[in-house]
Amino acid sequence: MSDASSPSLEASLDDLKSIYRILVSQYKAHPELLQNGFFQSLRAMLENQAEAEGVDVDDDHEWNAWLMDTPGLEPAPNPRNLLN
Repeated sequence: MSDASSPSLEASLDDLKSIYRILVSQYKAHPELLQNGFFQSLRAMLENQAEAEGVDVDDDHEWNAWLMDTPGLEPAPNPRNLLN
């Protein structure tokens, strides 16, 4: 039985990346997310993991590529291919 004042969660790294991407996609509609403790903790945890894997989290391209590197995640279609 877990203590209600100290909840714990179990989630894989891929799950955490997915949750983070969903939250980021909603921040314009819900700007309060940026000040939310869960969101800030999640981002810090993911940044620490990414840095441990050699990712430069200050480089948006590297950070986003790492966040999107999730098994089973389909890459966005190339717009050039949509014309054919």
